[in-house]
Amino acid sequence: MTEAELITAFHGYLGEINAVLFGYISFVSGFLIMSYLVASKLSRLLSTIVLALFTTASGVMILRLLFLRNDFTSLYQHILQQAESGVLDLPWIGTNPAWGTQLLTYLEVATLAGGFIGSIAYYLFQRTKQSAGRE
Repeated sequence: MTEAELITAFHGYLGEINAVLFGYISFVSGFLIMSYLVASKLSRLLSTIVLALFTTASGVMILRLLFLRNDFTSLYQHILQQAESGVLDLPWIGTNPAWGTQLLTYLEVATLAGGFIGSIAYYLFQRTKQSAGRE
């Protein structure tokens, strides 16, 4: 790969990773608002369907982020190898440690998983809180 191709791929992966992260934040925000407004008004069947859809979509987004981050880590390790061998003319590429991308992978996946768990807990809390208030 040429330097231009490496930089293009590098920024492409970063863009996709950010799109998944912010898409998931929007998705979770919508679920939290829905939980606040209608959690107690849904029947058991609709509640089960909503939770199943949320779980499936969250799983897809978390896996997508994990796969993108793994590819990004592989690309970055390739960039580091090229930089160490002196093939790259751009001194700013490959200056961060290789473990940094792996650490970010774990932190980002943990953040999304925490958002999922917290959203489900909030939904169940709102459902029981609002149901108890009606009795």
